[in-house]
Amino acid sequence: MRTIRRVAFSRRGRAARGAATALAAAGFVLAAATAASAQSFGAFDFAAPPSAEANRVYSVSRKTGEVSACQFERPAESSVGVTRCFAQGEGAGTQKAGRYGLVSTHYAGETGVFRVNYETGEMSICYVRDLPKADGKLAPTVLCTPQGR
Repeated sequence: MRTIRRVAFSRRGRAARGAATALAAAGFVLAAATAASAQSFGAFDFAAPPSAEANRVYSVSRKTGEVSACQFERPAESSVGVTRCFAQGEGAGTQKAGRYGLVSTHYAGETGVFRVNYETGEMSICYVRDLPKADGKLAPTVLCTPQGR
C-alpha cells in the first residue's frame, strides 16, 4: 500500500510540474508576442514641451529622425476641436539612419524638444516658428537646428 501511495503521489507531482511548465511556457510565448507587437508598432516617439503655454506634441520617426508637430485648436464658432499639424521646414525632414528619440528639458518656458540620436549622441532642438509664405502671410513651420554634440 505504501508503494501505491508513492506512485499516486509521484504521478500527481509529475502532473503538477507538467502543468506548471506548460503555464510558464504559455506565459513566455505571451510575453514574447507582446514584446514583438510593441516593437512593430513602436516606429515613433512622442514628447510634449515643458511649457504650460504650449498646447503641442512632437513626434519623431525612430529610424529616420523626421520630426512633426501637432496641436489642439477649437475655433470660436465650433464646439468641436481640431488637430492642427504643421508643415516641416528646414532640418525637420529625414536625417541619416539612426535610432532617434525626443527629450524635453525642465525649462518651463521651452516650447521645443530635443531630437536625439541614441547611436551617435548627436542632438538638435526642434520647435515651431511662424515663417513668411510667398503671399506675405505667416505659416507655422516645424524647424530643427543642425545636429551637434
